[in-house]
Amino acid sequence: MSKSKVIATFEGKGILVNTYTLRDPFTKWKKIKIYLYNDGLRFELEGNTIEVDLEQVEDIGIKLPRKIIEIAKNSLDDIADYGSITFKLPDEEAQSIGFAPETSIYGRTTIDKFLKSLFQELLYKKNIKIQYARIVGGSVNPEVQWDDGNLVFAKKPIRKGVTVIDDLVLAIAVQNIGKPKVYDLFSNIESVSVEKKMVNEEEKDVIEIKQLKGKETVNSYLYLDDTKILYVLRYISILTKYHKTVEKLLPKSSEELVSQSSAENWSGEKLKGEVEKLTPEEQEILTAVYTGIDSLELPSMMGLEVDEVEKVLESLIDKGFLDLIRIRKETDLTETGRAVTNYIITNF
Repeated sequence: MSKSKVIATFEGKGILVNTYTLRDPFTKWKKIKIYLYNDGLRFELEGNTIEVDLEQVEDIGIKLPRKIIEIAKNSLDDIADYGSITFKLPDEEAQSIGFAPETSIYGRTTIDKFLKSLFQELLYKKNIKIQYARIVGGSVNPEVQWDDGNLVFAKKPIRKGVTVIDDLVLAIAVQNIGKPKVYDLFSNIESVSVEKKMVNEEEKDVIEIKQLKGKETVNSYLYLDDTKILYVLRYISILTKYHKTVEKLLPKSSEELVSQSSAENWSGEKLKGEVEKLTPEEQEILTAVYTGIDSLELPSMMGLEVDEVEKVLESLIDKGFLDLIRIRKETDLTETGRAVTNYIITNF
């Protein structure tokens, strides 16, 4: 990555998330400074510097693993708001940087400000094709065909509190007899879906956006390459109020996929069988962790010695019901453990 003009910076606390750090019991959030350039990112994480070209960015805004959120509670005031950037360096696995302000006073403001600058660098002037208002009020307009255009950030009056300011929002620009015509495609959204349509005589994935214009629903279609489709969906999810319209289209984190699999595979008689294999002490500890009781409080709560509780914890870790997230037996439920404990609470 060549040294170029700094576009934006973020300072706070951050964490590197990869296979190694997820297994390391000493992983923690550290002071971070992120620099955004017009061709890349630079992460300075307490002595560890990572430089990433923008072409190596794979995703923005993925959910961080629960273990990483639990670790954050020991070093941040609040982890309700955080950002994340996923990237893949040559010959390395994909990894993510999670980042958050050091104090919750700033909430999402500083995160979204930085991510907006990143979206601008990733999306501005990227080529697209659009069928704007292809369907209006349920009627197809046969005159609307694919137009070539670009993603742009255009000024738009936005109400913030009692004031109205000009803000830059994502839009579509199409050349129209010398002067670009700008379409406000990302407001008044009713629904978003990914559909198959013919583009240049090939079937492609395109984004269908339904907007409310006046009293009618207007359907428009946007085509761009797969990576940019994801960025557009993430932009809608993170920086607009229409995040609910795209949440089912976004890729699931590995943890969400495991949770979904557990819900499908751990039910009924199988759960009952797993519960019957557990000792009363193991069931009590699982229930305690499920309800938010700290592992270090378990000995006094159960009236047992620390060594006795640690033996039960080790057994539950070995059986796959708990994850070790601190070297001193601070634990969290795995998805399997969560499913089994939910069965215990519901049926006993």
